[in-house]
Amino acid sequence: MKGDAVSSAQHARLIRMPGGESPDAQQRVMSWSAYDLQVRATAHSATSGQPGFVPDAHLDHLDDLGIQATITADELCTVGLWERAGGGYRILHRDLARQREHEDLPALAREREHQARAWAQMARPIVVTPPCGACGTPAARIELVAPGQLPAQWEQWPSTVQAAIARERQPGQWHLLVAGLAAGNGYGEPIDTARAGQIAWAFQPPLRFAQVHEAGVHGDAGFCPDCDAPYCYQHWHVSETGHGSCPHGHARAWTGTGRR
Repeated sequence: MKGDAVSSAQHARLIRMPGGESPDAQQRVMSWSAYDLQVRATAHSATSGQPGFVPDAHLDHLDDLGIQATITADELCTVGLWERAGGGYRILHRDLARQREHEDLPALAREREHQARAWAQMARPIVVTPPCGACGTPAARIELVAPGQLPAQWEQWPSTVQAAIARERQPGQWHLLVAGLAAGNGYGEPIDTARAGQIAWAFQPPLRFAQVHEAGVHGDAGFCPDCDAPYCYQHWHVSETGHGSCPHGHARAWTGTGRR
């Protein structure tokens, strides 16, 4: 059963986008999260009266809903579907953006349901602290707390925070805590079972950037995409502006909107 879940989850990670939906008629391979963002943002751009343009404010709104849009926007640029434009992103296939204004997407909805079921089977409590590739100190800390359970550092939290979480937490909700190089989510946030499964799968050892990136956690747990290794704050040499470089000179931004 678990083996089937792993296979389903891995299959759900990638999608081949038909050439007809790309600006140069070439097939694209991307993560489901990137394709989901492409569909959502394209539809929004059409109905908002700006076909082909996705403003940063819309991506920030999706981030607030837990969709991790600012992370997958970079992937869409990398595969050649979007490009950065003033105050947002330009969708390179303008005709597709116009078509989506009246398009019904039941097939995508079914695929999302299938993906969610596959991820949900992978959900399990974890505490992961990827060691810095230069000195071995934790580069980040990721904790998944199962429904009805408490975070490892719960007793150290203020009673007001404990009360607020206990009051607002819903049955069946998981809790995600992220402590990164220059950002985190404080005392955590509630997530559903599918999201918990996606994160638990992404942080299975051995840790690799491509897999960790699929978790959609801000900062990718300190990973350098080029080195395929995480580094701590000190060894990212983060400046006052929030930009830094790893020990091998690969640059990355660690603060702001999350776009890198």
